[in-house]
Amino acid sequence: MFVLRRDDAAPEAAVRRARRAIDRLGKAYLGESYFTTFWLPHEALEGPRGPDPRSRHPVEELVALLWKIAKPPPGCAGAEWWIGRAYTNALPIGFHFDQDVKGGRRGLQTPLLSSVFFFNRVRGGQLALTDQLPGRGGVLRPKRPGALSVAVPRRNRYVVFRGDRFHGVLDSEGRSPGPASRTPAGRLRVTLVVNFWRRRPTAVPLFTGSFRRTPGRRRRGHRHELRA
Repeated sequence: MFVLRRDDAAPEAAVRRARRAIDRLGKAYLGESYFTTFWLPHEALEGPRGPDPRSRHPVEELVALLWKIAKPPPGCAGAEWWIGRAYTNALPIGFHFDQDVKGGRRGLQTPLLSSVFFFNRVRGGQLALTDQLPGRGGVLRPKRPGALSVAVPRRNRYVVFRGDRFHGVLDSEGRSPGPASRTPAGRLRVTLVVNFWRRRPTAVPLFTGSFRRTPGRRRRGHRHELRA
């Protein structure tokens, strides 16, 4: 059910640069970074002479390379991206639909394509994709999955799938995620998630530079921001 599954997807030099940039975030605020997303518009990804040189932060450089691999359909406005960092014995999110989180008034809006780029091997942490679609009233269609596809984390592996599919990450034992277990944390699972949209998701900001912790008073409900 994956639209595309490719190993050795990106040049190793680009993978190393992006990974080092992610390492500079440190290990604090993992849950927050998992839910902090950024927008890269179409014109910065596929201009008349290729990716705009202004989008040269190492992570966005990798996003531009993945855009070329995924080949989103005509009418795609750009890419929403974020860094997924989590230990597989304490995953921050269960099975879900990717969606415009802040655009609730328009109903459930899903991307044209969703995709995941893996930076490393871990115990468990498989991306599991079902054939289930969103139905009326939040009911899954079909109610039980008739098919399941799994992608095992491997460095420089990239998978692309339809943006309206119910999916999730399996835990350290290869099961649907539940409460945090008492098993050792193991290696940190690090991914770059890139979703391709027909229109920009609500209130998703641009990213124009390096990550840094916001100084001063913390906002209510957010322990930090990622700023340029």
